[in-house]
Amino acid sequence: MKKQLAGITVLPFLIVSIATAYAVAPVAELKVKGALTVPSCTVNAPDNGIYDFGKISSTKISSSVFVNLAAMTKNWVITCDATTYLTVKPIDNRAASVYPPSTSTYGLGMVNGSGKIGGYTINMQNAVVDGNSSKLFSSSTGLFSAVTETALYNHGPSVGWASADNTQAAGKVFSTDIKVAPILASTTAMNGPITEDTELNGSVTLNFAYAI
Repeated sequence: MKKQLAGITVLPFLIVSIATAYAVAPVAELKVKGALTVPSCTVNAPDNGIYDFGKISSTKISSSVFVNLAAMTKNWVITCDATTYLTVKPIDNRAASVYPPSTSTYGLGMVNGSGKIGGYTINMQNAVVDGNSSKLFSSSTGLFSAVTETALYNHGPSVGWASADNTQAAGKVFSTDIKVAPILASTTAMNGPITEDTELNGSVTLNFAYAI
């Protein structure tokens, strides 16, 4: 009798234990992974960024007015390893030699002491982001209300790729044609005529900034 009672007493606990084991619901783990990184971009500057206008006859120089030379255009490509926005800000390394004075003209160097060889303008056009045509904007603050097909590099503002008004274009591969148009100063601004070979010495640092 004691054995039966003992058996009866144990059985319910076994039943409860088995029932509990079958009641456990399956579980799975969901994981979220990734990394916060700063995009890295590489600038492919054609011909190492050099715009070589070759030999220019000094007979082109006027005694009284500046002379525009034929422009040269090259395609630049910037490739980033993550989707980003991109802007570029020009810094004139020959600012003291700018002629004619203008917020959109960059210096070509000095001649005849303090004489100024001239200047040049820089224009962006035919912008593309990830294979799609893009607009351009110019802004000193990062805010802008309108976009254009071309953008002239002015002192101060940055130029960037845009998909629409008020909207920067995000992507990994950015390209644009950069056109350089030189201007020769007059012999008056040069402090006299050119009497020996003189090198054009323009230099601009293009500071690319990216963020998302």
